Amino acid sequence: MSQPLSFQQPTIVIGSADAAAYLSQMDIAIEHVVDAIETGEIQAANLTEHHPPTGAGLTRWIHVVGRLRHLLAGTNQWEGRNHRNRPFSIWADDSYTLSIVGGNEATGIADHPTGPLAANRKGKATSEAVNSTLPLITVETLLGGGSTDDAEGWKSRPPRGAWFLLYHRDSESIRLEVSLPLGFDDGQFTGWKVRVILDEWRPEVVTARPNDIGGGDVDFEVAEAI
Repeated sequence: MSQPLSFQQPTIVIGSADAAAYLSQMDIAIEHVVDAIETGEIQAANLTEHHPPTGAGLTRWIHVVGRLRHLLAGTNQWEGRNHRNRPFSIWADDSYTLSIVGGNEATGIADHPTGPLAANRKGKATSEAVNSTLPLITVETLLGGGSTDDAEGWKSRPPRGAWFLLYHRDSESIRLEVSLPLGFDDGQFTGWKVRVILDEWRPEVVTARPNDIGGGDVDFEVAEAI
């Protein structure tokens, strides 16, 4: 199925120095993101070689999702939803959604030529979340909410849409960004409208990296047996 048409424009990259102010417009606090990432690291590090190979990555994702959604709900501006069993949070007036995805090694690298991909291909629920917002962005552009010649407008205010916290567990740190996809096709992001780069997070004591390079999140549907 073809994607809705959208206006192509260069990716807007918000550096870590401006990230807090930018994200605050969506009531996303960096300290909440860091808290969730730290929670996921602690839980993933508790697993041993006796657990399934995918255990650390899945454990990390589960706890990052749970902790961040709990903290977002505490702001009274976000509400947790589980459409098609895909967990995400939605902003008070439905302008934004936020989901959590493990990213590949490009995650959190501001000058990467393409930006990150999901560490694991995603499913129909993620595709619907991303692509269903593209018509909104296009109409917003036509009405003057943004322009292909006005990147400064999107630098000053976050566009509406399905945003993602992406994280990548490297050897000694976790790289992070909160970003808005350009599109989604065949299980992967096809580019980025806006990337908000956060400072990498380092644990106080660096231990061996759990076996979850890039993350082990899941995207599935539960269907009733016939």
